[in-house]
Amino acid sequence: SESLSQNVKMGIQYRYQQGKVFVNHNHFLGYTKDAQGNLVIEPAEAKVIKRIFYSYLNGMSMKQIADSLKADGILTGGKTKNWQSSGVSRILKNEKYMGDVLLQKTYTADFIEGKVKKNNGELPQYYIKDNHPAIIPREMFYQIQEEIARRKSKKPANAKKAKTNRGRFT
Repeated sequence: SESLSQNVKMGIQYRYQQGKVFVNHNHFLGYTKDAQGNLVIEPAEAKVIKRIFYSYLNGMSMKQIADSLKADGILTGGKTKNWQSSGVSRILKNEKYMGDVLLQKTYTADFIEGKVKKNNGELPQYYIKDNHPAIIPREMFYQIQEEIARRKSKKPANAKKAKTNRGRFT
């Protein structure tokens, strides 16, 4: 089992080094695959992606966007109507919407447990620019990233503690 796991890992690593991309499009809102396995834009879902990006740029919070999508009965990538602000956040931060792809964001640390871990430099990552058609222009994507950072910096350092201490005298 361990040998097989290592062989699979080496095969994946080799494909990444060659720039061969595999994206699970089943839960990836905005794209599908053509007969050759290439990512192609799914027009109806791409409208939802654009709505999310434009709504955020126009001042809506991630929670407000999620609530509006839920209220309109829009389906998530998982084909449910249960939108969360965390899902909106993942979409807004996903480089794939500008046509790029970052490979090996996560990895399986232990083949027996099968737990997936975020790659924080344990393994090399591969960035491929202009891998597939973009739904969001590159400039807009970068503008969104700046806006996310700007809004984050305006929050109190310990926002959760600030909420629980509301109305109390210390």
